Amino acid sequence: MEQVLDRWGWARHVTVEATDTISAKGKAAEAVAILTSREIARTLGDVGVPVRVVEDFTSRTEADRVLRDTYDV
Repeated sequence: MEQVLDRWGWARHVTVEATDTISAKGKAAEAVAILTSREIARTLGDVGVPVRVVEDFTSRTEADRVLRDTYDV
C-alpha cells in the first residue's frame, strides 16, 4: 500500500496502519476505509466505513486496484 501511495504522491496524505481485528473495529471511526483479508472482513462486519478485501497484500497491482476503487481514482 505504502509503495503505491508513494508512487501516486499521496503518502503524506494517507496513513496506513496494520492492526488486529479488535483494534480495527475500535479505530474504524477514524478511518476512510479498512483494507483487509476476506476472512477478517467477514469478522469485522459493519464498522461504519467501507471494508475492502485485498487478496494479495504483496502485489502492487492489487494494492493499486483496491486503492483506486476505494478513492474512486
